[in-house]
Amino acid sequence: MIKRYIFLALLAFGGKTFAQVPVMATARDSNMVKQLFFAGLRDKMTENYTAALTSFNKVIVADVNNDAAYFELANANLRLERLSEAESNIRQAIKLKPNNKWYLRLLAEVDKRTNKMPELIEVFNQLIRIDPDNDAYYFDKANAQFLSNQTEAAHQTYDEILSKFGESNELLAAKRRLQGNKGATESDIVKLLEGNQADIKNYLYAAGLLLQKGNDTEALKVLLKAQQVAPDHFEVNLGLADIYRKQKNGGLAFTSLRLAFESAKMPLNEKIKIIAALFPKLREPVVAENVTLLSKLLAEKNNTDAKVLALYGDVLYQQNKLNEALVQYQAALKLNDQIYAVWEQIVNIQALLGHYADAVKAGDEALTIYPNQASLYYYTAYALFKTGKLDQAQSNLKTALQLEVDNKSLQAQVFALQGDIYINQNNFTLAKTAFEKAIEIEPDNYFIMNNYAYYLALKNDDLVKAAQYSETAANAMPDNSSITDTYAYILFKQHKYDLAKVWIEKALQNNTNKNSVYLEHYGDILFMKGDKEAALKQWQKAKEAGNISNVLNKKINEKKYFK
Repeated sequence: MIKRYIFLALLAFGGKTFAQVPVMATARDSNMVKQLFFAGLRDKMTENYTAALTSFNKVIVADVNNDAAYFELANANLRLERLSEAESNIRQAIKLKPNNKWYLRLLAEVDKRTNKMPELIEVFNQLIRIDPDNDAYYFDKANAQFLSNQTEAAHQTYDEILSKFGESNELLAAKRRLQGNKGATESDIVKLLEGNQADIKNYLYAAGLLLQKGNDTEALKVLLKAQQVAPDHFEVNLGLADIYRKQKNGGLAFTSLRLAFESAKMPLNEKIKIIAALFPKLREPVVAENVTLLSKLLAEKNNTDAKVLALYGDVLYQQNKLNEALVQYQAALKLNDQIYAVWEQIVNIQALLGHYADAVKAGDEALTIYPNQASLYYYTAYALFKTGKLDQAQSNLKTALQLEVDNKSLQAQVFALQGDIYINQNNFTLAKTAFEKAIEIEPDNYFIMNNYAYYLALKNDDLVKAAQYSETAANAMPDNSSITDTYAYILFKQHKYDLAKVWIEKALQNNTNKNSVYLEHYGDILFMKGDKEAALKQWQKAKEAGNISNVLNKKINEKKYFK
């Protein structure tokens, strides 16, 4: 019976999560459709709605009767404020499955946003037909009738509520508003609480009305009273968290949120949605710390749910806690090996950690289940490359290119990796062709551009082009020490020592990883500028930082530059 006013900001109507959408049933038996659907859900959870649209549209192409995909398309379009498309999508979902209350609730949200009150009334009629014991639908219907100036119809609906559910403070307040043709006042809300101070539903309703009126201060007072009555009530704590968030009091907001999460009565899907909604803010330290605690709490209490463990893995991965994330993904995989995104993350993380043999093994195993995933071929190819299996890596990359025709970023990465492999195979001509294709496909990928420029410089092959690419990358990412070092190195090779010094100093300013090669390059530049004493100091610093190359030792011992 509790209305849903209080925690709208945290739990914006965004549709259903992994556990709610019957993916296996709606996606038929096609692995491709399942994979696309999960890819779309993954993008949705990270609020990448444009990418989600691409995946769900592919599902529709493959399975025109996939009602869940239409529902997710509507969800994504609604988030992108594409209301007309959202309405078209959700109506198609309802046409395919007319008795799904989640679909009808999303249509209600669209009708509210587009101010289609008569249509909204009909949606609530359908919801009442499906779930006649949910009083919220009757109240929402009456409210829509009231906003449509259908006063008599609203009276009849309230009479129906009285007959079916009995008298309540909420009903009395609604009738009072209808009779006075005005919104509830603070005095109305006080009256609602009189005589029934211990009824938590009245507190929640009163706070909801105050929030609707924009009176957050009074709503907070009501909720704090409610918390004294029921300190463990998750809806009360969610309401407090929402108000504290709006007041920019992150500490109290997350304290309230943790109290809500600790309640076994709070639905798991709501907890998942809240964590997913906070993903874009994980770079904020306070958010990262608290979301990690919340997702850990969720994982500990639901350690047999693969989705929850994978979600905790996602939170850790977003913070670059790769080893910890890997543990969660592997635990999720033991429970359910049919979640593609988990396989991809495991292979990716193992490669990032340098566990290349493990990455190859996991990649090969995943490909037996998902043989049509281009990304999986790419990640496995990278691990194969790192283990020296160059021909197998090239074979995987060719398959990836055959499978992937839409993802330009992935295509560029594939060609760039081909270039790296050709370099290792001493085929510089084919390497150049591969890198040029990568840059043509994704001209703003400055990492690929930087790597190609560095290879050109090492080979003394077209330093003019190398400088052009490197300059573009360095100007786009002046705080990236690797990229600015490359540009300084190319300028050095062009004998432009003054400009090279400017860029190598930028690299050293951002040299958080203490890369000794940058120090050696700095010494080389200083030597060519005639400052031999300063050059020697930098070479010595490079050696102290771990650079043990024979050429560097020769520079130090003979106090002069050697190639």
